[in-house]
Amino acid sequence: MRVHVLDLEGGMMTISHSFHDLLSGLSRSNLENQTVRYVRRGKPWQADLLLVKLNGNLGLVKDYSKRPWLTRMFVGRVSTWRERAIYQKLQGLPGIPRFFGRLDRYALVVEYIPGQAASQVKPGLVGPEFFDRLQSVVDRIHQRGIVLCDLRHTANIIVSDRGEPFLVDFCTAFERGSRWNIFKKWLYDLFHQDDLLGIAKLKKHLAPELLSDEERDKLERGLFLQGPAIRIRNFSRKWLKKLV
Repeated sequence: MRVHVLDLEGGMMTISHSFHDLLSGLSRSNLENQTVRYVRRGKPWQADLLLVKLNGNLGLVKDYSKRPWLTRMFVGRVSTWRERAIYQKLQGLPGIPRFFGRLDRYALVVEYIPGQAASQVKPGLVGPEFFDRLQSVVDRIHQRGIVLCDLRHTANIIVSDRGEPFLVDFCTAFERGSRWNIFKKWLYDLFHQDDLLGIAKLKKHLAPELLSDEERDKLERGLFLQGPAIRIRNFSRKWLKKLV
């Protein structure tokens, strides 16, 4: 299996290691020694993000192990399990970091994408080609029966050093239900549209001249039940912060 990863000098390499080979030198006991730096030190309800060495290359570890017990048990374990499943279903798609495996029940390891979050990119630095590629990535994800649910959070969109879009953080993503699961199908259709509005939102911020009339209209109108859904999400986050 050929794997593309970032080498320690900052260049892209194609190597013939299996994912197992890449993780063979990484364990919970030596994680700190293998850490190059913290990309993010998570808040009590968030995972830490660590840039780590993987047999001479670099990967990204998403780790809940240092969070309070409640977060580890009811957020970390569930999120790690769910995100692993989504990564595996999306493997092979352009714009999706490669999934290397779980470190343990609280941490997973993925390909490191050098770049910056779209939320940190200045307007005018990305153009039509970037948004065409982003739309293609999202369309292919939808074709596999997955919705992202959190694409409006532009920190989950990475602009790579090559100017390519990558999507990260799939802990809120979910699959389309069977045709008999009417409620889940309704949710899927709702968040399918929300994903598309996420692209339009980013376009409005970085390249508003590229917005179509249809996108402008949808951004102004929002989604049916979008307001209540956002309030429920914010209420849940508020109480989770209090608990941890």
